[in-house]
Amino acid sequence: MGIKERKDREKGNRRREIIKSAKKIISTIALVKIRLPIFIAACLLVIPPVLRSQAYEYKWAEIEEEAFEKTQPTEKIMDVIGIKAGMSVGEVGAGGGRVAVRVARRVGPAGRVFANDITDSALAYMRERCQRENIRNMEVVKGTLTDPQLPKGKLDAVYLTFTYRHLEKPIEVLKNIAPSLKPGGIVAVIESKRYNRDPTKNEIIQNAGLAGYALARLETFLPEDDIYLFRVENRIRYAGLANV
Repeated sequence: MGIKERKDREKGNRRREIIKSAKKIISTIALVKIRLPIFIAACLLVIPPVLRSQAYEYKWAEIEEEAFEKTQPTEKIMDVIGIKAGMSVGEVGAGGGRVAVRVARRVGPAGRVFANDITDSALAYMRERCQRENIRNMEVVKGTLTDPQLPKGKLDAVYLTFTYRHLEKPIEVLKNIAPSLKPGGIVAVIESKRYNRDPTKNEIIQNAGLAGYALARLETFLPEDDIYLFRVENRIRYAGLANV
């Protein structure tokens, strides 16, 4: 065999090896493309749907809580509302529980927090969080679009943090909070300063008035939000019209 023939054969052998390797790679990629979605789907099937949604909806929020606390410090907000040890407090739209768990620590073992939401994934996440953080004085409450379903006549204060903006029927929700308050109880709304750019057109104050509340105090010291404190006006309890 001549030198030229030997080189041609070696070149042909190398070409066949390259083609063989390429086929293996293509087969592997094809197999992975088929199996990977199946594997992912199998994983998702064994994870309960509510846990999947929790991971996406609320875990990120818990990670970012300290960033929220810089502009919306729960400790200062609790001071304004007057939340103290031994109180019973409700939250409407508690989400992942950032504020509720801090309130639970403030009111202590003698107090109680009722954390409301309408989303099943939020409720499940808060229950899991209470177990994980050993919080025993916080009760998770499922409400409706118009009624938070908070316990009647038991609460010293109810607050809404970044929740008002999401309410489809804010007047109805505020009316249905009133029966949960003790005499002299406070409803606090923590919301963006944009609502108070023109105080004569402040939607929060107007809707609270239509729901039977009077503005007791407005705090504007937070950098991005205002704190509205309301009391039931004319000492009338809505959703039952019982005297306070």
